[in-house]
Amino acid sequence: MSTTRFDKSVSQCGSAASMDKLRRLPLRSTLLSGLIFPLFLVGCAAGPMANRAVAQDQPSVLQVRPLADKRAQLMFEIMIAELAGRRGYMDVATEGYLRASKKSDDARIAERATKLAVWGQRWDLAQDAANRWIDLEPDATEARELLAQVLMRGDQPEGAALDQFAELVESAEDRGVVLNDIFVLLSRENDRPAALATLKGLQSRFPDEAEAHMGVARFMLQQNDRSAAMTAVEQALEVDPEHGPALLTRAQLLSDSGKPAEGLGDIKKALDKDPDNLNLRLGYARLLADVGQYTEANEELEYLFENASDNSDVLLSIGLLALDSKRTDAAQRYLEALLDTGDHRDQAHYYLARIDDQKQSFEAAIKHYESVGEGDLYLSSQLRSAELYAASGQLDIGIERVRSLSNLLPDPSMQPMLITTESRMLQEAGKNEAAVDVLTAGLEKYPRSGELLYARALASDRTGDTATLLSDLEKLIVAEPENANALNALGYFLADENQRLDEAEGYLEKAMLLKPDDPAIMDSLGWLRFRQGDSEAAKRLLERAYELFPDAEIAAHLGEVLWVSGDKTAARSVWEKALVDEPEHAKLVNTMERLTE
Repeated sequence: MSTTRFDKSVSQCGSAASMDKLRRLPLRSTLLSGLIFPLFLVGCAAGPMANRAVAQDQPSVLQVRPLADKRAQLMFEIMIAELAGRRGYMDVATEGYLRASKKSDDARIAERATKLAVWGQRWDLAQDAANRWIDLEPDATEARELLAQVLMRGDQPEGAALDQFAELVESAEDRGVVLNDIFVLLSRENDRPAALATLKGLQSRFPDEAEAHMGVARFMLQQNDRSAAMTAVEQALEVDPEHGPALLTRAQLLSDSGKPAEGLGDIKKALDKDPDNLNLRLGYARLLADVGQYTEANEELEYLFENASDNSDVLLSIGLLALDSKRTDAAQRYLEALLDTGDHRDQAHYYLARIDDQKQSFEAAIKHYESVGEGDLYLSSQLRSAELYAASGQLDIGIERVRSLSNLLPDPSMQPMLITTESRMLQEAGKNEAAVDVLTAGLEKYPRSGELLYARALASDRTGDTATLLSDLEKLIVAEPENANALNALGYFLADENQRLDEAEGYLEKAMLLKPDDPAIMDSLGWLRFRQGDSEAAKRLLERAYELFPDAEIAAHLGEVLWVSGDKTAARSVWEKALVDEPEHAKLVNTMERLTE
């Protein structure tokens, strides 16, 4: 940054325009909220002196004579640092705050200097600032955490960070909580070997703390080293045989290796001794559901509901677990009880809306969706509410809702999603041409949007415009050669039309490599193999796809392969099973009529 520009920004702070500009700049911290008025007074009083010094081509008075009032000088330095930060000169801001922290006994200034230095990855300055923060506020846990992280990232002697973390543990009233917090911090470190070395160091220094062993266990699970994770879990259980997280982790590891009974049995014994351990019981219910013991899992959920009906966290957890287990009625009961507590209202409304949505109780679902407040679930709730208005015959209201969301979301990256939502609503209302027009208008605004290009290709298929479908998918694959959905869509279209089968094979085999467990791609490749005359390969792929996702269209394909191969009984069985869930599915019905006439 040039000195001239910097001096000019200070000397003009008395002008009305400049003052207005400064007022509009958002504060990056609440640190200065109580100081901003005196800072402007000091800055403006100093401005004319600085101006005269520049005008006379002489050294600034500020450089040769300290201000009489040390507090005013400190405030001036903080203001300069803050203004530099607002203008993007983060190194200048960091150094300014660090200098100010050494002249002040206010720990907030040292805190600001530390966080600026960490944000700018200035590890040398961050270390100095964090040490100053600790000098001023010895009990500041966050300061020691940041210093430890800085020591890991900077060029420091091995073990320096470990010493800081160990000091945090030693001074804690609950060492287990602090050890778990340290694991959470280290789990986000990019330098995985250094993070693991630090966790193992804590494990060695605190061998009598179960959480020290569990930190290593959890980290090794993140690395997918299950053997090392199990070793650390067993060490934790040697320290505390009834340690809930260790029992749950051990049971999960045993379940993953095909031996669930042993781990679940140990948890059951622990619960017999401590029946009020809600976290352990909740984890036990989740594991039971994971291994398919739904009756036992349901018993645990009911126990939790009856004995912890005033615990909103438990109610939310069992509500979601019941949903995952497809116990919709129980989930609704738990979530309605959660709503009565007044806690987690957004989550309760959102998942109750999902239940009503699934039951096609659209009016009730809309009411719940629209009760979700601003937050992570707000946008998806508002979008689904708009779609349900359209699905219930109020298309105009649905479209108006989506367009109003477009005005509320200035982020351009969100607009294609809203446009595709409007298009989908039009398609479901049978207005396929209008749906394509909406997407075409969207592509004029966002020509590089792969999402819009893909959506228009699929929408064009509904209008019979195969030229646009092919053109859009081919453009998308050129722009995004790893787009598995586009590869699958183009490959399937060609296979279904029995055209350019060698080209379709290339698209679908690449898509399969990108998403080897995707049942839609398996279905497409299986259908291609059938078109190529390889009925055995087709049957294997389609059976696997149908096992993963029992969809009516996959059933139509699998049934046709079985029928043509001579196994008409098996074909009818597949079709009839699919008809139970989707009796009016056009592809399925047409396939049956064509082959059985």
